[in-house]
Amino acid sequence: MTPDPVASNEPPPHPAGTTLREGRYRLRQKLGQGGMGSVYLAEDMLLPGRLVAIKENLTASDDAQGQFKREALLLARLRHPNLPQVMDYFIETDGKQYLVMDYVPGENLAQILKQRQGPLPVSEALAIVEQVMLALGYMHTWRDPDSGKLRPIIHRDIKPANIKRMPEGRVVLVDFGIAKVDSGTMTATVLSAKALTPGYSPLEQYGGGTDARSDIYSLGATLFALLTGKAPPSATDMAMAGSKQKAPL
Repeated sequence: MTPDPVASNEPPPHPAGTTLREGRYRLRQKLGQGGMGSVYLAEDMLLPGRLVAIKENLTASDDAQGQFKREALLLARLRHPNLPQVMDYFIETDGKQYLVMDYVPGENLAQILKQRQGPLPVSEALAIVEQVMLALGYMHTWRDPDSGKLRPIIHRDIKPANIKRMPEGRVVLVDFGIAKVDSGTMTATVLSAKALTPGYSPLEQYGGGTDARSDIYSLGATLFALLTGKAPPSATDMAMAGSKQKAPL
């Protein structure tokens, strides 16, 4: 994930060597910082040498903890080659929540764009997006194996920084810190206001409501960035521009 502005009253990050959950996970380094917490590279001390990524959520309210637990249990049931495996979760005594996932090596698309200093070739961009579409197709049509009911999983933060390409070329959609289970309608959550990324967040996310179409918008914005090498226009700017928008790319 890319660094986002963080409020000055936010607690300092955990230093390297800190252990979490009764000493099981030893933090090695901070991989990213966002408005809702940090992402850390850690080693699972029960399985020495196994690296994991730990996503932190600083919102410590009872509602946030309850929502986190429900969604962590659901995300742990997802299995797809273009998604990281969620393997554990825990809540510390101070109310902070942690989601433990496979560590995905490689560079994210924001880093690749910066290195290229320009757009990607069309064939390369489409090959990347196609793999993300496979992940979204799986998430958006996921059925609860117990009830058989359709329970779409909405990622809600698709952007170049949250898409990694592994050394062998496999593309993985990462950072499930703000994923949401869709009830079948446009649902509001207390987390959505903090989950905005201008240019990639659709207009409805500013009001708190998201569904599968929101992820499709964000993926389209990501493709725009890959094909132009530029940040996409924000949804609010486009909404205000109306018919004055420039011609399509």
